[in-house]
Amino acid sequence: MKKLISIITVLLLSVPMIFIGCKKNDVAENLNESGTITSEQYKTDLVYCGTPVVAPMVDFAQTISPATVTIGNDQTQLQVKYQLNEPGWYIYLAKLFVGSEEQFAALPGTNIINSQGPGTVYFGSAPPNLPISSSYQSSGTTWSYITDLSTLPDCFMVVSYMKIKDATGQTKEVWGKSAYKTSGYYMNYCVQTCTPPPPPPPLGGCETGYAYGESLATCFINIPGVNSNNWGWSNGPIGAGNYTWPIYAGAGQCNIGNGTHVGSLQVNYTPPTATVTYSVFNGYVLNATHLHIGNQILPMKKNKYTTAPGQFPYTHGSLNGVSTDTYNISGLTGNVYVAAHCEVCDGL
Repeated sequence: MKKLISIITVLLLSVPMIFIGCKKNDVAENLNESGTITSEQYKTDLVYCGTPVVAPMVDFAQTISPATVTIGNDQTQLQVKYQLNEPGWYIYLAKLFVGSEEQFAALPGTNIINSQGPGTVYFGSAPPNLPISSSYQSSGTTWSYITDLSTLPDCFMVVSYMKIKDATGQTKEVWGKSAYKTSGYYMNYCVQTCTPPPPPPPLGGCETGYAYGESLATCFINIPGVNSNNWGWSNGPIGAGNYTWPIYAGAGQCNIGNGTHVGSLQVNYTPPTATVTYSVFNGYVLNATHLHIGNQILPMKKNKYTTAPGQFPYTHGSLNGVSTDTYNISGLTGNVYVAAHCEVCDGL
């Protein structure tokens, strides 16, 4: 009996005691030996609001810490990401629960919160019966789950589990195991508030805007045979593919340092068809758009290149303050150039 009591005491003392309170902008303690979040741990598909919570993933006895779990959100989504850092090992099985304590208690099987101290959780099955799961895998060192914040309360539980494996077939479970059942820990997470972006700088009315294809852009002024002081860019040549370029307004002489970034142009080119979409940021509107897309660097007028937007072959006038405008152009072949003009104005 004394021996059994000693074993139970050791196990209780070795249970992970990591607990993250339900307070916004808190970061998990003991993130790593230095107490800091590394740049690798910030890598994600989301641009986080606030500071993500990063915590070690450990075995039951806390003798190994081969991985981290990162929890963070943007304006609309939550991401939970596992990162395995143990050389020679891969993620064999990943499991996860995200939700309220009541939802956790309602899961099939015996699942007890705070069974062995604050922040701990006991599972009645091994591996634990958690609703979000990867398939069994034979490679990979990262696994992530993304869900809409609209499905979650402001604060909720996150229960993470991972079984890892090496080339010899040896396996380890992080967040612990006992002889027959599995014990580990949970964390509380509160959705972090996103700082709204600053309002865009006003244009002072309406301005001429052009899509700037960066390394693919040629200023009108630098195109041989162009006899005009009009600024703007012809972008290309481009082949089949998807392209996204910024739109700058008021960038006289093609100097983007003097212009204002007002939106973007998306080009989806699958010969013989191209879909071209103008989009402007909140605070701006489109009154008109003019588009050239074809095999020549600019449209021709009387056998000469023209930079006058009104002479571009595709036009949408009197848009009356929309935020997006789309063209569907057919009959295209080979590599093409795109010159995309718009009249952009301050919104209401």
